[in-house]
Amino acid sequence: MVPSYNDLDEVIAQAKSDLKGARKAMRQVAPTVPDTAPAQTALGLAYLTLEQPRDAARAFKRAVELDPEDALARYQLGAYQTDAGLLPQGEANLRVAAAAEPENAEYQAALGFNFYKANRQPEAIAAFEAAVAVGSEDDDVFASLGYLYYFAGRLEEARDAFGSAIELNPERGEVDNNRGYLNILLGDLPAAKADLEACMQKDESFHRARYNLALATWLEGDHEAAEELYKTARQHDRGEEELKQHLEDFTEVMARYPQDESLKDLKLQLAVSRKAGRR
Repeated sequence: MVPSYNDLDEVIAQAKSDLKGARKAMRQVAPTVPDTAPAQTALGLAYLTLEQPRDAARAFKRAVELDPEDALARYQLGAYQTDAGLLPQGEANLRVAAAAEPENAEYQAALGFNFYKANRQPEAIAAFEAAVAVGSEDDDVFASLGYLYYFAGRLEEARDAFGSAIELNPERGEVDNNRGYLNILLGDLPAAKADLEACMQKDESFHRARYNLALATWLEGDHEAAEELYKTARQHDRGEEELKQHLEDFTEVMARYPQDESLKDLKLQLAVSRKAGRR
């Protein structure tokens, strides 16, 4: 008997309320699925619904064997391989998918994440920019672009990318912190403080934002208020690990504010007090 796609649809529907029962039902349905690329792709998608990614990958791999031009199977298999750390294999499949459907933002983004994981930054930027060009609304794409632009020294573009990520997903406090830090580097201290305060409102435990807020306040010339912010941050920063990272940012910040001699004193003060506190 050759099943219709309704068999897989029924399994998927059952999974919403009875995952265990749906998996049991799939053991009966899977062997009857035709050995064609569309059917194997559908089987893989059903396995994903059942939270069985390895079985899904096997189905997608079979679909690709049957039809090397199956863009959806290539994409799904490539994404799985990327997540599993099989980056060259994932890249090969994602390149085929992205080339077959260049207007598919999800395919372009997946190729970008593969390059990102491989630390191939220029290629990751190009892939993410391609995803944005065709309408991606994935905040992870824009957040990733923000980091990549920052690493490439493209600070204004990094700030804009983080801004787009915030618009798409306002709940990601760490992105507010990232944009706030970039606004410090770019000299827009009021905007930096607004971003950092927004981050802390979303996540009080995000101590880096409080350190950055203290730094922005210091740069504005209100050293007394900045010292209070540093004091509060350190009280909540267990082991002062965030302070350690914050101090590493000073070289970059001092290069942006060469006229502010007080930054050297602030860095020394924080470094000495951190060392004394660890004894």
